This record gives sequence, structure tokens and C-alpha cells, in this order.
Amino acid sequence: MNGRTDGTSIGIAAASVIALLLGATQARAADAGAGRMDEGAIKYRQALMGAIGGDMAAISDLLKYGLAYSGNAVVHAEGLASHARLVGNSFERKVTSGKTDAKPEIWEKPDDYLEKVKGFETETAKLVDAAKGGDPAALGAQLKATGKACGSCHDSFRKPKEESYKRAGGGEED
Repeated sequence: MNGRTDGTSIGIAAASVIALLLGATQARAADAGAGRMDEGAIKYRQALMGAIGGDMAAISDLLKYGLAYSGNAVVHAEGLASHARLVGNSFERKVTSGKTDAKPEIWEKPDDYLEKVKGFETETAKLVDAAKGGDPAALGAQLKATGKACGSCHDSFRKPKEESYKRAGGGEED
């Protein structure tokens, strides 16, 4: 060789540099996409839990204040039962950091977690039957059983309130 570089060598070198830069850009985009998905998974789970809490509170208020809104307890109970069926797979994506109160035990003990979720689903189905029955005492008793099933999962798989991300300064976004 006479010290000159032919066009093929320059082309190969340029293509290699472009490939490296493109690969690095794609890796950063994938990392950003995963972070966005993690944030989305947390937000979805919190919205789902909020809907569950809302239906439970609504039924409780109907009973507590003796409100006789025709059929409303049934609608809330059915909503609760529908939402209960979504809880299990809403934690398929493992996200334990960030603005979440989910404990790692959800993913470390999946059989225990799914057993508790199944218990909650069972109790919400019974709640629908109790609401359809129209007896406030029976509905109240079943709401209590449903709350107990819900709470048993929280006891095992949700951070205690004193460890909550909200108390640690990570509360709701403005």
C-alpha cells in the first residue's frame, strides 16, 4: 500500500461508527421505554386500587347512611368483582422502586399472592350476591368479609403506611 486509504475502507469504518451510534441510541431508547412502562404499570395499579377502594367506600356509605338508591349497591359490587379479577395480572410487571407501595414479596411468593387475590375474587363474587339479595345486614356482613380479604393481601404484600412512598415525600404529582 502507498499510505492512501481506499474508499472501501473508509466506507466500512463509517458504517461501523454509524452502527455503534445507532446501537447506543436504541439501547437508551429501550431503557427509557422500560422506565416509562414501569411508571405506567405503577400508575395503572394505583388507579385500579383506587377504583376498588371507591366501590368499597360507596357501598359502605350506602349502608352507613341508609341510602336507598335503587340498585346502586349491586352496580358497585359488580364493579368491585370486575376489578378484583384484574388485580392478579396487574402485578405481572415487576416494579418495586419508584412511587409504589408494592412489596417485593408479590414476585418472591407468587403462589401466596395469587391465593390471596383468588380469595378476594371469591369474596367480591359473594358481595354481588349479597347486594342482589337486598338485605342490608347481609350486605354489611359480606362487605366486612370482602374488606378482610382485601386487607389480608395488603398485610402481606403492601408496604406499611409508615413506609409508604407518600410518607417518604413521594406523594401524588402536582
